[in-house]
Formats: sequence, C-alpha cells, structure tokens
Amino acid sequence: MKLFIVQESFLDEDITEITEVVSNGLAARQHNITLITLTGKPRDLSHYSPRITPVFLEKARAAAAAAGVARLVEKEKPDIILSHGTGSNIACLSAVKTRSRLKVPVAITLHSSVTISDRLALKTQKSAATIAVPLIYREAERVICTLKSIEHVVDLCEQVPKEKISVIYNPLVEMNVFETAAEPIEEEWFETHGTSKVISVGAPSSRHAHHQLLRAMALSRYKDNLRAYLLGKGEEQEELQLLASNLALDDIVTMPGEVTKPERFLRAANVYVSTSQQDSVSGELVRAMALGTPIIALDSGAGAREVLSDVRNGWLVPSGDADKLSEAILAAVKCDRSDDTLATRARDFSQERAIDAYEKLLLSMISERVTDLH
Repeated sequence: MKLFIVQESFLDEDITEITEVVSNGLAARQHNITLITLTGKPRDLSHYSPRITPVFLEKARAAAAAAGVARLVEKEKPDIILSHGTGSNIACLSAVKTRSRLKVPVAITLHSSVTISDRLALKTQKSAATIAVPLIYREAERVICTLKSIEHVVDLCEQVPKEKISVIYNPLVEMNVFETAAEPIEEEWFETHGTSKVISVGAPSSRHAHHQLLRAMALSRYKDNLRAYLLGKGEEQEELQLLASNLALDDIVTMPGEVTKPERFLRAANVYVSTSQQDSVSGELVRAMALGTPIIALDSGAGAREVLSDVRNGWLVPSGDADKLSEAILAAVKCDRSDDTLATRARDFSQERAIDAYEKLLLSMISERVTDLH
C-alpha cells in the first residue's frame, strides 16, 4: 500500500503522537508511507521508520495547502490518503475532489467534536451537529471517528452516510507499557510503602483542575493516610505550590516536575486522578487503566465519560466539586483491584489494535476502488 498520511502541523502534540504511531506501525508492516505536514518548519524525524518519507509543505495556513497536496497526488499517485485533524481533512478533500485529476480515496480522521446534550430537542441537536461538521466531509470515502461520541455527532448531522462512518480509538497504550511500568522507582521523593498514593500526570494549571485536586486532598488528609504526587511542569506550578502551602499540604503533596517513564508511578498508584477537561481521552488515563489502577476523571468532557462507562473502579466527578472528588479518592484507595474491567477497556486503545484497524480499513478502501474501476 502506498499511503499518504497528512497532518496539519507538529504543534498539536496529541495528533502528532497518533500520526507517529500509525505511520511507524504501518511502515513496520511493509507499507510505503509519505508523511505530509502542511504548516510549520521541517524538524528532525530520525525516530520515524526509514520507510517513511517526510514532506513539509511549509504553508502559513492549512487552507493554503490544498494545491500542494494536489500536486503531490499527481506526482506520487498514492493508493489512498489518510488525514488527521480538521485543517488537514479539509485540505485533503479540497485537493482530491476539486484540484486533482486522480480521484484517490480519502479517509479523514476526527479527533474532537462538540458535546451536544441529549436533553435538547432532536431538531436542535441536529442543527448543532450540522454546524459542527464541515459540509465537505460528505465527500470523504470514510470518516474515522476516534470516539463513539464523535460518531454520534457526525451521525446527527445527516451529511455523511452511516456506511461511511467508522470508529477507531486512538493508539494510546504502547505495546511495552507493562515492561516500562515494572521498572524500579528510585526517586527518593516517592514513598513506596505505608501510604495510599494519589497520582496525577500533566502540566499543573488551574485549567486542568489541579486546584480541585489540592482542595480535595485537604478534605481527605485526616480520613486516610494519603500522599499525592502531581507529575508534570507548567507555568502555574509556583501558584499551585503556594496553594498547597496555604492548605497546609506541604507534608503530603509533592510536585517533582517532569519525570521519565511515568508508567512506573501509574502502576504504583492506589488511584490515578485525571485532571484533563478536554473532550479527548488522555494517554495517561488509559495507560493507568491498562495497569489496573483505579481511575477518577472529571466529568467535563465526552472522552472520559465514554471510556469509563460500564467499568468498575472508575469514577466521574463534577468539575470544580472538591467534596465529590474527596469522596471518590477515599473510595478508590479502598476498592478491590482484582476486577479487570479497566484493563479490558484499555485494550480498545492499544497501539496494535488501532494499527490493525487502520490497515484493514485502508486496504478494504483500496480494494473497493479497484472493484469500482473495473
């Protein structure tokens, strides 16, 4: 398979991580990959497979890249195009459907969408979905949704036929996650025995609700022998450290900054608290699930809500409610960890399963095109 994989830039770290995994995974299966980046300057890709050919169009905006993509299609004649992200999706569809003589099949990938309340009237839900989904998406041969909640929005807009919509969860759980997690923790600031350990990973900021976590720890500290570790470094770390001091948490809250191989701490934790407030699913959350660690997430985005549905040892708490978060922490550190529904759910996000799904879908699209041509 000769495949174009297209991304808008390297600025979106989440999409960049996904395209890297998918590109390297398909290249390892002997497919020829051209990785096209629409905007931004070239960067070192030495950690990518040698079977991947990088192309940097260096456009100021993704919208200006359609002509460049069309020229590459005419020159290289790929079997199929896989794009990731809104800007890339629109540029690729515009390039192939309106600018190129070669009608190469295009699969677009949707990583985010709006959350549409099911409490609204159905007509209102459909109107909101129609605004959220670009009209040109109906020109794609396949629309890949990375969450079922995104699929629901695309389905509501009624612009894309159901048979064109697929769901492939993002490849967030590495094949070596258990090997990495089993490596020893040698950091002196981490207490390995005698306490219930609460772990959070991510750049500390009020936006990521670390304030809520600190206030929950203040409410919980005398009800159990707890220690919290906030891993990651951000612009607001000093502010968080001041808040921790004001709440008299200096003795039970540690903020060590960035750490290598955070999977070691996810495995050692009694509970992992995801402070992300985005609709997407964080890699740390599903990696902690894969390791069997109880999970608490803020009920502020469709991603966490979807991934924690129908699992035990997973709690959703309202964003901003420190009391509910405190209650969830105290319940999570005492729960029965022998239940394997978390690990089973995390397999949906394994790299191997995602690469299998992408390969199967793309090859089937190529086969359909060959059949149509004959």
